[in-house]
Amino acid sequence: MSNIKESKLRDLLSLRMDLVGNDLTLLEIEEYIPSRIGTRSFIDLLAKDGRNRWVLIELKRSDAASREAIHEIYKYVEAVKSHFGARDDEIRAIIISTEWKELLVPFSRFVNDTDISVSGRKLVVDDATSSLIGSEEVIPLSVTSGRILSPWHEISLYTSKDRLTKGIKSYDKCCKAKGILDYVMIEMQAPDGFHRASVLAVAKSLHAIQGGQGEPPKALIEDMASKMDKLEHIIYFVPRILSEDEYIDIIKIDKDVFEEVKEWRDIYEGDELLSSLQEHAMYVEPRVDRDYFEVGYPAKFYTKLLTDEGWSIIAIHRRGAFARNKVLADDTIIGEIAGDAGTTGQRLKRSIQLSDKAEYAQLCKDVEQCLENNPVWKDAVRSQLAEARVEFPNCYVDVSIFTPTTGIFTLLFVMRENGILYAPSYSLTVKDGNDIKRIYLGELFPEDDSVMGPSDFSTVISKYYSGDLGQLVMYMNSGGYESRDIDILEDVGLIYGTYRCDIDGDDRTFFRVKNGRWRPDDQVIPFEGFKTYLLRNERLLRIIHAKLSPRIGGGICDGSSAVGQLKEVVDEAIANAGKEYISPPIDCDICTMPLSEELFISDGRLRENTVWATMCADCTVYHGAGIGWDMGQLYRKSPAGTWILVAGSNPATEGDE
Repeated sequence: MSNIKESKLRDLLSLRMDLVGNDLTLLEIEEYIPSRIGTRSFIDLLAKDGRNRWVLIELKRSDAASREAIHEIYKYVEAVKSHFGARDDEIRAIIISTEWKELLVPFSRFVNDTDISVSGRKLVVDDATSSLIGSEEVIPLSVTSGRILSPWHEISLYTSKDRLTKGIKSYDKCCKAKGILDYVMIEMQAPDGFHRASVLAVAKSLHAIQGGQGEPPKALIEDMASKMDKLEHIIYFVPRILSEDEYIDIIKIDKDVFEEVKEWRDIYEGDELLSSLQEHAMYVEPRVDRDYFEVGYPAKFYTKLLTDEGWSIIAIHRRGAFARNKVLADDTIIGEIAGDAGTTGQRLKRSIQLSDKAEYAQLCKDVEQCLENNPVWKDAVRSQLAEARVEFPNCYVDVSIFTPTTGIFTLLFVMRENGILYAPSYSLTVKDGNDIKRIYLGELFPEDDSVMGPSDFSTVISKYYSGDLGQLVMYMNSGGYESRDIDILEDVGLIYGTYRCDIDGDDRTFFRVKNGRWRPDDQVIPFEGFKTYLLRNERLLRIIHAKLSPRIGGGICDGSSAVGQLKEVVDEAIANAGKEYISPPIDCDICTMPLSEELFISDGRLRENTVWATMCADCTVYHGAGIGWDMGQLYRKSPAGTWILVAGSNPATEGDE
């Protein structure tokens, strides 16, 4: 911390306005601004910028004093607006401090909440010479609600209730030692039969990866059962997000971990940096006592644990601010952890009164974050909320947004998970009491009547995943979230659309946007266009299912290379015999992808039955019974474009060949 007095720093800074901004002109030092509504105000430095806006510069020397800066800025802004008759867009505020550890979180909240243009700079001071060395821009944290729940969670699994109880105590001990004060622990229990189902799922996946056919053998199931602990109790841990400096202070406890972090700290930024820092902060001693660990995130909490696997919430253990907030309902905590607040970019649920300024402002911010990577729906929802607020100021609006943002996986999940319910959608239901006045709806629509097929699937894999199917599959390790979702779906002929339904008693009037305004339209049946797309593009769906479905399941995401696996079974002695596959089909019998683009194909038996098929490399590995006589023959493309047998020949004739 600098030893120079605040007044001295102010005077030094007045001579170095270039450290604050390149387009600033200093007007006054310690400018007095009278106020009719409160304490008289003295602004440290008052300036104007190149766009002729008032610039209020508040300087704080110490960490303790820096906490007062936010209150001061609020007061000064109101005084300037009153005294000069300035609008919000004519005022900028710049907070400058030598220490930001305590200031960063309230500063981030202020930036998030105010309509004023606010920035921060960290002042670098040379105490030895009492001079200013430079300044650095302060990047505010991503803040969406007063609770600031971290989107990065921990799942600690335990073999018994007693072990879980010890785990809760160890979390409290660990967090207290590290200064992590505000957090929530969700105590969860597995449904009946969960362990047996997990054993079977893992055994089935391993059996398939090993080239097995049908159900896994009893010996493999018993082997998995003996190796897999019966983990039927969970502590789902969600802390309040901390600042970069706060995480670093924790990590410094462990010298080796701190040295490791220093090597990459400057490489990352934003959420990627904070996520890594939180992970390392939780890793340093003292550590949590647990039997098994998994990474958690909102989609995993809601979709995998609560919905798909059916875990029960037994208790919610609150600490710090979450315990003190008596009006904070358990359902609200669960909803925010699951992503209902919009922080996951996948789900948002909210009901507000349109005339309530604070509720409306918070909803708009949460919509902004929820639809960060979907500019089409983001602009539509913001516009529709504003329209509803003008036309129905005394009504309520129920907001439900589901945007899984999973790119090509969206089509897979629609086929194999929850059907049409997995498709992206949103609704804004405007209500006057129990009477619905209007509904705004969003869903996926086909861009036109084009039929999508193999070339479109290949384009997506090549364009977004460097031609590597395994790279796509590995996205499922983080819940499948794909920031390029809107572009990927557009490349397979789907667009994010919206329409409106006005309701007057039994009458329904439908509208669509044309040339930037609502125009009457025929009755719209929800998801009718999307269902038509699915029927018309059966081949594309078949490709997606055949390529991706066997790689995901039983808690395993198999991103391995099918070509790499097949290279391992090539027998060059068989290849040298030069036996050709005469007149193979044009397309794979399973996924229908063209075989001309493949390095390997096979003529083999399917895993689930006795039917034989000609298959591409992926289908050979994930749908075929294996390579060998009476199972399948493997062929490799020669430089001349012919298919040469390289494995699986008849042992009785190998010598002759």
